[in-house]
Amino acid sequence: MKKIILSIILSVLFITTALAVENPNNKLFSNIFFGAGTFSAGENKGGSAFFSGSISLDWIPNQRIGLSYGIETALLGGKEQNNIIYGIPIIFRIGWHPVFLQFEKFNIFILGKAGWGFGIWGDNLDNDSTNGGIVCGINIGGSYVLTNLLRLYMEVGYNYYGLARNSNYPEYPLGYGSGKTYASIGLSLKLF
Repeated sequence: MKKIILSIILSVLFITTALAVENPNNKLFSNIFFGAGTFSAGENKGGSAFFSGSISLDWIPNQRIGLSYGIETALLGGKEQNNIIYGIPIIFRIGWHPVFLQFEKFNIFILGKAGWGFGIWGDNLDNDSTNGGIVCGINIGGSYVLTNLLRLYMEVGYNYYGLARNSNYPEYPLGYGSGKTYASIGLSLKLF
């Protein structure tokens, strides 16, 4: 069984590498963007806006396949009643850039995200709470070419930030701080 799994892993790595070598147009982008969305701590309390400043790195090894792989972090914060809630997520990103939706100046993509949010709550953190929780999301985005190295970058979609967990609220096992509808805009720098 171990030999079969190892063979599959090696085959995938070999095929991915071969495809990347076949098309030398590897691309690496650094994205810096500002986002905003709706926020509701515990889902059952009055929501408010939350904001984030994010930076991500996306690698597209082969334009023909159209998959990108990346990592993202941010500083995000929202207000829950009189309490400010902050979080720092570490997010892995996988995107699909369909060839049939690529234009000379405009690139459209679908982006899935998964990771962990390190929650830093304000003074009113419940004694039974533990910081941190699951982060996930699905977004549609695009970039518009401004120059050969610089693009305008945007995303819109749903992102869930589980910033804290509490044993008194078993109905929120993933964490009870959350972002909802989310939109962001910023700049993307082509590194190579």
